Parts: sequence; structure tokens; C-alpha cells
Amino acid sequence: MAEDIKSLAEACYELDSNYPSQFSMLNEAHFNDTDGVELVTLDEVKDSKGEYTEWTITIKQGKRIGEVMDRVPFGIINKTITGLGATTLEIMNQERDSIIVVPTKSLAYSKYKSANLSKGDGYALYFGSPIKEIKNNVTPRQVQAYLNSNNHWKKKFLVVADSLPRLIKILESNGIDVYHNYFLMVDEIDTMQADSAYRPRLEDVMDYYFKFDWKHRSAVSATLNDFSNPLLENESRVTTRWKDNPKRNIDLIYTNYVDDTTVEIIRQKLTDNPNDKILVAYNSLDGILNILEQLSKKGIVDVNKSNCGILCSERNNDKVKEYLEDADNVINEEAYLQKKIVFMTCAYFAGIDIQDQCHLITITSRLQPFTYLSIRRMEQIAGRCRNGNLSETIIYDIPQEAPDSKFQNKEEYQTSLLDRAKTYGEFMNSTKETIKRNPELEELGSFIDSFVDYSAKAKVNNNDYPIKIIRIDSIEKTFKPSFFNIDALTEKWYLVHSLYTHKDNLYKELLEQGHHINKSVNLIKQENHDTSISDIKERNKERRAEHVEALKPQLLAWNREGRDENQYQQLCKQQDKQVQNLCNEFKKLSPYIDNEILFDGLAENFQHQKELRNYVNKVVFHIIPPDNAFKADVLAKFNYHYIQSHLGERNIGNVSKQDKLDKMKEVFRVQLRRTDISDNVLSEFFSCFFKTSRTGANDKILGLNPLDLPTPIQYITGNINPLDLFIFP
Repeated sequence: MAEDIKSLAEACYELDSNYPSQFSMLNEAHFNDTDGVELVTLDEVKDSKGEYTEWTITIKQGKRIGEVMDRVPFGIINKTITGLGATTLEIMNQERDSIIVVPTKSLAYSKYKSANLSKGDGYALYFGSPIKEIKNNVTPRQVQAYLNSNNHWKKKFLVVADSLPRLIKILESNGIDVYHNYFLMVDEIDTMQADSAYRPRLEDVMDYYFKFDWKHRSAVSATLNDFSNPLLENESRVTTRWKDNPKRNIDLIYTNYVDDTTVEIIRQKLTDNPNDKILVAYNSLDGILNILEQLSKKGIVDVNKSNCGILCSERNNDKVKEYLEDADNVINEEAYLQKKIVFMTCAYFAGIDIQDQCHLITITSRLQPFTYLSIRRMEQIAGRCRNGNLSETIIYDIPQEAPDSKFQNKEEYQTSLLDRAKTYGEFMNSTKETIKRNPELEELGSFIDSFVDYSAKAKVNNNDYPIKIIRIDSIEKTFKPSFFNIDALTEKWYLVHSLYTHKDNLYKELLEQGHHINKSVNLIKQENHDTSISDIKERNKERRAEHVEALKPQLLAWNREGRDENQYQQLCKQQDKQVQNLCNEFKKLSPYIDNEILFDGLAENFQHQKELRNYVNKVVFHIIPPDNAFKADVLAKFNYHYIQSHLGERNIGNVSKQDKLDKMKEVFRVQLRRTDISDNVLSEFFSCFFKTSRTGANDKILGLNPLDLPTPIQYITGNINPLDLFIFP
């Protein structure tokens, strides 16, 4: 052991024989309770420098981190236990100025309010977009006032991940050497990994993380995931644990209809425990609304609009308010639930503290794969009620057939993603350098940007949205692998191709963790299945249509009055994903097409992914000028000009299926370097380019412009690549 200790060139620890653990300090955290830390061990794991970097701290059973340490240790902190109080310790300790970064503004706000409630107004500062009584973005002047406030407190910033770069810039403008004088704590780092797929800026936090001194940074989670980023793998790592980590009592129910089974469980809990609260974790708003509808139809006592609540992202508030009264008043500032039955989506699976003890119901379903939950995610959810759960029920189903994959395991899949990402990143960086030295190649750079943007993506299922596997470093502006997205894809692959392929897999994994599992099966006959979710989806369509109708004059005015970017963001940020897609396509295409015609076409198709894609692709081909290389090649391949000069003649314009596919494949390969387009999508593109009719097994080309759009206001210019405008699956 003596030799091991000597090899810790960069370790930070102090030995003291008066402590039962023999250690009085580890990674800058001093142990302030001589009996609170029972054991500190050095795990024989080396980093790339050959240093031993992994420590385990065994804390006295039931104690929180803040009771035994004066601050959070630096490095990767694996708490292993939810609610251990690491974030609270960093906020409340007076050892250093801190920036605490969290994934969501609801979490940042709740931590900020809790700190100020405990210490007094002005103790901590929330830094993020508007929420509740904070009506505007926090300004540089407000930050400066907080820094200059005459109090003895260390400065504690609670920051939404997306806002960290702006905060650092403001602090630096006030003469602060942030990277040396502040401690950066990235909280719930596993949530940032999982959510980066649809919030790309989350990983930008790590670009700044590594600029802080190595003793001035930590990344914290109670349910730590594996990292593909080698820099994180080389961080000093501290695991905190109790001698006996908590084991949960779980009712595990396998079913074929999760919503119907959930309704029955809620009815049962209300009957047996009429005064208790119920918390349902389900990452599907349609599923939640379906459950509420079923509960209402069945006339279950204590279920009505006033005593049910939903914790979800802001963009879904309007959708929720259609079903609930007082939808904003679900949890108060003291973290107590204000409703008898509360549902929550993934925005609240991590970080939120709930003081009530509840009957917890967690749902995961094959019908909506974005609801799939890992064991770690389930543990996060179980830890939301800080005083424990009255009961815990997990309801799940699996596909009838396991999906195929060419990869044997998640490690093999992750390696393939990393290899692709590194190849694309190196290619892009070398190409950028070449273009920088040869300005005449600038137009080529635009094309390559577009090509890699579409090619450097991956998805686990064909129905998933493709996720980028490379990104631009927010500081160095170079291409690098998007490690968080690769981590998220790897976990998704495991859920789809392993955990949820057999009904016993989830049971076995929970059992291996030592939990007490009561396993049961609830199979419902199809004729007894309540299908009201289709009604929910239909009403959602109607609601979206109403929103879009109200949005039309606003977007038309926005384009007419100068296309101000801030105004556009304000118009679109509160819309759901489908309406945002409409906004984005309008923004992209409105310079080229009569705006009323364009908006009406988008509004007619935006709720169907395939229909929207084909509508946009028809518009895009129409606004490409005839002398554009891509369009000219399409027309030449199909002898379009000859067809137009011989319209009406027998067999002129007929194209067989195979000829159509071969020519479309060739033009995309040569002109846009796309070789990954399926035959079905190639056929769709053909129908987007040409106005056609059917003659037996063949297509007959009649002309262009299948939408009969008017002449474009202007055609796209040569520096705009069609890849930036077309939508691909």
C-alpha cells in the first residue's frame, strides 16, 4: 500500500491517525465528523498516466454528505444514493464561490429558492431564462449587483446548463478569473448525457468544465452512467456509499396494456389508502392524458380536474390545461405536492425534491419507446420523494418480437459510433484547415458541412429521430465526437436490444441489485382494452391546429417586418415539437415562396412526419434554379426536356420502377454524396420532383411542380446546398 500511495503524484489527501478512516481530507474535502466516515479505500484503478484515481468513502449508515464533509470533493462523484445532499452541501458551504450547473431551470429555480429560504434573500442567485416570478432573463447588471452585495457570503450561482457560457462571460467582464477562483459543480451529469440528444447545448458545459482547474471542478450523480469521453474517464473518481445501501420493495407488473393496468393500480391505491398521495412517472403526455380520461370515465372517487396535476416541460402547459384546473399549482416552493394524484414526465425524473411520501408508479412501454427507462433512471425516479415512498410499482411491457441488430452488445455498438465520429471529426477538421489555407475552396466547405451534418448521425430504430454523433467544440470551434449523444445512443441500444427483449430481464436486473421484488403478470383481453388514447391524440391535433391558426398572422408579420431572430424565438419557443417543426420550415422557405401559400401547405401537413417531409421536399425542388447542378442532373437523367417537347406521344415519359430507383440513386450519389437512402425514400423524392401519373407498373412523367406552386419569389443561390433544405428520414 505504501508504494501505491507514493504513486499518487496528483492525489490530494491528508492522513490523520485520530480518524477511524485514517484520512482527514480527500480531494480537498475535509472530514468534519471523526466518526461519520467509517472507511476510505483506494481502488487499484489507474488512469492514462498510471495514477491511482478511484476512491471509495463509506459514510456512517443514514448520514448525508454534508454531515461528514465540509465541501464536495473534486472529480467525478458517484453518490450511489439519491438524496445524499451533495448539491445542498455545495450550495450551503462557505468554503468557496461556486457555480452549480443543473439540467433544467425548474431544478435550478427550486434549489435557488430553497437556499434563499434557508439563508435569506440574496444568498444565492438563479441564472437562467424566466420562471415564475422571474419574468426576464437575468441581466449583467443584476449579476454585478449580486457580486457587489455587502454580505459575508460566498457567491452561489444556480445555473441552467444552457446559460453557463453567458454567466462566465459576465463574470469575466467583472474582472473575475472564473476558472481559477470559482468551483464548478455539474449536477445530475447522467441526465445531461441522456437529454443531450434533444438539447445539444447540454454537452457544451463540458467544454467549459475542462477549463476549470482540476481541483476546482466536479461532476455529480447518484446514478452514474459510463462515459465514452476519455477525459472524463481520466478524472479522479470518488464513490460515496453507506455500508448497506438502500434496497427497495418493488411490485413489478408485466402487462400488455400499461395504461389500463395503471388505471387499475391507481383505483386500488385510492381504495386502500384514501388519504395518501400518488405519484406517477410516465414520459408520455398522451399516455398520461389517456389515464386521466379512463379514470374519469370509470367514475373513480377522488379523481377530477382539481385534484390531479402534471409536472412537465413548459411547452406542454397549454396541452395540460385543457385537462386540469390550476395546472400551474402542482408543487409549492417547500416541495410539497398540492394535488392528490401527480404525474411527471422526464423533465422531473431527476433533481426535483418532493417532501411528501407517495405511492410511486413508474411506467415504461414498447408502444412509445421514448418511455423506456434504464435501471438507473428508475432509481432516480424512486429517489424523488426524499422521505421515502409508501410503495413502489413498476409497470412495463415488451415487444412481441425482439428487434434485430448487427451488433452483439452495447460495447460493440458504442465502439462503432466512436470510430465513425472520430473519422468524421478528423475529416472535417483537416478539410477546414485546407479551406482556410485555400480560400477559393470556401464553397466546397459549405457543401462538406452539409454532407457531414446529414451523414454523421445515428439512430437505434428506424422510427427514431437521427442523432448527431459529432459536434463543434463551443470554445475551440473544432469538430469532435458528441460523447454525450454517443452515451445516450448506447444506452438506448441496450434498452431496445437487451433489457426490454424478454419479460424476465428487468426482473433479473432489479433482483441483482438486491431489491425485494414482488413479480406479477396482468394480461388484458383486447376487447376489454380502453382505446381512448386515440381520442386524446385527435384532440391534440385539433389543439395544435388552433395554435397554428393563431400563429399564422404572427409569422407572416415577422417575415414581412424584417425577420428579427429574437422575435422568432419568442414566437416558437413555447410551441410543442411538431409546431416548432412548422416554424422552422417556414423560416427556411419563406424567402422563396408566397408566404400565405407556404404557411397553409405546412399547416396542412405538419402533424404527419412523412407528409411534412414530402411537402417540404416538393417546395425545395421547385425553388432550386434550373442551372443548379443537382436539378440539372435530375432533369437530364430522366430526359425531362425531351419529354416536354413530345408530350402526348405514346410511351413518352414512362419510367419503370427499377429505372427510377437506379437513376435517383445515381444522382444523389454523384451530386449530394448520399448513398444511404432507402428505395422507398428515393421513390418519395421522385414524386416530389415530378408531376406523374400511373400507367400500369410504370410512372409517367407529366411535368414538374406537383404542388402547382406559383413562380418562386426568388430561387436559391449557388452558395446554398440542397442538403440544407431537403428533409431526410
